[in-house]
Amino acid sequence: MKVKFFIIIILVCFSKQNGNAQISTPSGTVSTTTNPTTGNVGIGTSSPNSKLDVAGDLKAIKGVFPGRELEDEVFIDWNDGIEKSIVFSAGKTVPGSANKRLFTMHDLSMSSPHDFNGVFFNMRDRTGKERFNVLLYEGHGSILELKDHNQSELFKVSGNSEGAYLQMPKGSTKVVIGGFSDNPIVGTHKFVVLGSSLIQGNIITDSSIGIGTSIFTDGDDTYKLSVNGNARAEEVKVYNTWADYVFKDTYKLMSLEDIEVYIKENGHLPNVPSAKEITENGLELGGISKIQQEKIEELTLYVIEQYKINNKQSLELEKQSEEIKELRALIETLLEKE
Repeated sequence: MKVKFFIIIILVCFSKQNGNAQISTPSGTVSTTTNPTTGNVGIGTSSPNSKLDVAGDLKAIKGVFPGRELEDEVFIDWNDGIEKSIVFSAGKTVPGSANKRLFTMHDLSMSSPHDFNGVFFNMRDRTGKERFNVLLYEGHGSILELKDHNQSELFKVSGNSEGAYLQMPKGSTKVVIGGFSDNPIVGTHKFVVLGSSLIQGNIITDSSIGIGTSIFTDGDDTYKLSVNGNARAEEVKVYNTWADYVFKDTYKLMSLEDIEVYIKENGHLPNVPSAKEITENGLELGGISKIQQEKIEELTLYVIEQYKINNKQSLELEKQSEEIKELRALIETLLEKE
């Protein structure tokens, strides 16, 4: 009875301060019920379970829920702390919990059985399965996560002062930037950027990279980088075997006569691809460099061989010249004696 009277006094005082303020009910009266044991007040209910229990809609311009100014508290166990740390709960009741609902916010300051402080917001579907969580750990990191209808993780961002992590563990996940997932260009690609992109740092892949093409095979060969178009660079470094085998004693160097015959019959040097082969199959940069080096080294051997021949001929000419000089001197001596 005292509580009823107190509420009526408050309403009267409020109406005097604001002449336009009114309380309107279908019957023109305010009906409340007070539980004398707990002191709980109920509007529209005869068994209020909270200090104010309203069985019906509640409308206001502004609502402030200060909750409790929490100090470190002691709980029976972790679940007891979670239940008692709820500061906002709305929607259907979650199975297995008296206070958790579809939208629940916790403000937890626990000293026992764990030393733990944090603020959590959970959103559930109507079966009670968690689908969206925000976790803020005092003095530590934060977590934002989204789950599917089986509570399997779809999206998660976690991090602290040292850095953040973004993970989407499902193998079928696709990320589209600058467009929508129904764009045909997306196809089976996991990451699609519609428009220019800039990456500062290294790009590392254990698969292949295609520029202007998605084809990475040519005959029996598979390439890590495939470019459909022109490529420009200040320098290209190729790792390959080299042609120093030409200088080994076991290498069979064709004679110039045989090379001449081969060129007349085939139209190109031995072991060098023809123009037709290059047109049809392309040019292997590392392979052609090796072949060109082979020809340079063979040419060097031919030059050395020719040098030896020329040097030998020069020595023979010098010897012949000396012999001619000696013969001339001998002839002159014989002529003088006559």
